[in-house]
Amino acid sequence: METAATWRCRPGGRLDMSHGFVRHIRRNQIARDAYERAVRQARGRARGRLTPTPPRPRRPDQQVYRPRRPGTAGGSGGDASPGPPPADPRGPRLFCLEYEGDDGHVTTVIVHQGDSAEEVTRRVCARSPLEPALRRALCQRVQDELSKRRGTG
Repeated sequence: METAATWRCRPGGRLDMSHGFVRHIRRNQIARDAYERAVRQARGRARGRLTPTPPRPRRPDQQVYRPRRPGTAGGSGGDASPGPPPADPRGPRLFCLEYEGDDGHVTTVIVHQGDSAEEVTRRVCARSPLEPALRRALCQRVQDELSKRRGTG
């Protein structure tokens, strides 16, 4: 076994800074610091402009794709007038009712402020027929939800 006397290290356990490998590390660190300082200064000089320019100037004759909004009719080109869609005469939407039948088919109905529980139940039954007892239970549940959301319950 070797003893501590045969190890090549300085007293006190410090690194030998005069070793060639350590000198290369220090030289790389100094070069990296100088590079980062130069990049930081160049970046600071480039920030003189307050409004950034676009990467490419837009050409006025260039066609831009604008996706059609749902519910707009017409051909391609987006001739529809921009603006909010027409308001529903039944009032704003309150909630979306989803009913899953025994066969796994899900029926979705949007319920508006002006809808009555019977009208909502009729719309659900038009898509998936229900027994009279289930109709009454659905109508009662819709009535409870409507009164809860309208603030009358």
